[in-house]
Amino acid sequence: MTTWQIDDRMSVMATIKYRRFDLAARQLETAVWMFLEGKDRFSVITLAGAASTILTRLVINAGKQPFADYGRLIVKEYTGIEPKRDKYIRHVNMLFGIDFLKHQAPNDPTAIDMDEDRAAENAVIRAMMDYIELCGQDAPFVKAFLQYTWLTRNGPELMKAYKEQPDRIKQLGKRR
Repeated sequence: MTTWQIDDRMSVMATIKYRRFDLAARQLETAVWMFLEGKDRFSVITLAGAASTILTRLVINAGKQPFADYGRLIVKEYTGIEPKRDKYIRHVNMLFGIDFLKHQAPNDPTAIDMDEDRAAENAVIRAMMDYIELCGQDAPFVKAFLQYTWLTRNGPELMKAYKEQPDRIKQLGKRR
């Protein structure tokens, strides 16, 4: 939807209303193609992190289980303690380098230490899981990324490890 506004210099400009899902999907798609093409990993992390923030909320709004909540259930199964959502998301964002790239508090170090390739892949996976929860796996960028991870992460071995997990752990994923 296009609306017309007059800015403070009295010029006319058009504004367009965007759905948050569409913005997040575009961010994630761009992050995936950049990742697969070996482009700037820090930009991949930032785009995927931004997409993930929106997609997580949309999954919750749809009454479904977001990736973060699934992770919290896994932690609970192994430790007996379910972390609070905000604390868990902050922890994951720090592990994946997302928060390092969007925040600089006065006392934060001026340099960060991270494996940018792994952090970028993890940031995409986090956002991708919520995208898949909302839309499935049919989009070309989703198929491309899943194929990449199957090949580079030894898909058959991952499936074997999954099958060896206790049934109570496997059932957590079926709640999604």
